[in-house]
Amino acid sequence: YYRILGDFDAGKIDILAGTQILAKGLHFPNVTLVGIISADTSLQLPDFRANERTYQLICQVAGRAGRSSKGGTVYIQTLLPGQPAIKYAVEDNFEGFVAEELKHRRACMLPPYGKLAIVRMRDSKFDRLDSVSKKIGEQISNIISTYQLDVSMNGPMLAAIARIQRHHRMQIILQSQKPAHLSELLSRFRDTKPVSSTVQLQIDVDPVNLL
Repeated sequence: YYRILGDFDAGKIDILAGTQILAKGLHFPNVTLVGIISADTSLQLPDFRANERTYQLICQVAGRAGRSSKGGTVYIQTLLPGQPAIKYAVEDNFEGFVAEELKHRRACMLPPYGKLAIVRMRDSKFDRLDSVSKKIGEQISNIISTYQLDVSMNGPMLAAIARIQRHHRMQIILQSQKPAHLSELLSRFRDTKPVSSTVQLQIDVDPVNLL
């Protein structure tokens, strides 16, 4: 990797093709042309930060061109040129993108207008995981109902990446506009008797992604 980047910087390589790793802080003054292929791919991820990450990535990749007095040109391939993340990235309009994105976040009460937590469960046996996940869902639902907590629950459901390293994955997404209610729910849930000692369970508050 470092040898290839060194050769590219030295002018021994004229064209460099790569994945998102090429977007990370590389400084090549002689690069005057950058092409971004299938810029809308990450928009299909089932994650509320997909727009944010797409905008961020396009801006980062585009920033590899024109880093000297030679200037630069950026080509973006997309089937969705009017999609806000792509449209505002092309316009280099950060304020416009933020205003549009926050409008949707507010309507759905997503961060920063609401709190999120994910209860992730995994097991090598799907039937056991499915059964335990339903029982955990019932525990959480009962706590919400008993203590009248303003928390919505989605799931249990298959995780977007349903299997990793021979382990099946399921999750429950918890959402609330009242951080104290979500905190109380998780505290009481941690105090309940575990449904299974085999299924691995993880609670992720303010998750970086929903995958």
